[in-house]
Amino acid sequence: MPVARIERIDGGIVTGRVERGSDGLFACHEFGSNVAPTRLASLDDVADFLRSRPRSGVRMNPGWVRITRNIYIDGMRLR
Repeated sequence: MPVARIERIDGGIVTGRVERGSDGLFACHEFGSNVAPTRLASLDDVADFLRSRPRSGVRMNPGWVRITRNIYIDGMRLR
């Protein structure tokens, strides 16, 4: 089943959602990287990236900030 949403949840409240950048792609970051994102086309690819790389992150709105903790994939806590 395809991934429908990737969110940051703090205290039971959704505080961020993964969204596409202005180039139409999602921006993921390896641990320690904040400026050279890996550009991915689908939420499935983003979920695979996050699952396979501990401490990696993804850009979320609001604010287009890099999030590495309290990440939920389709309501299931990743980290």
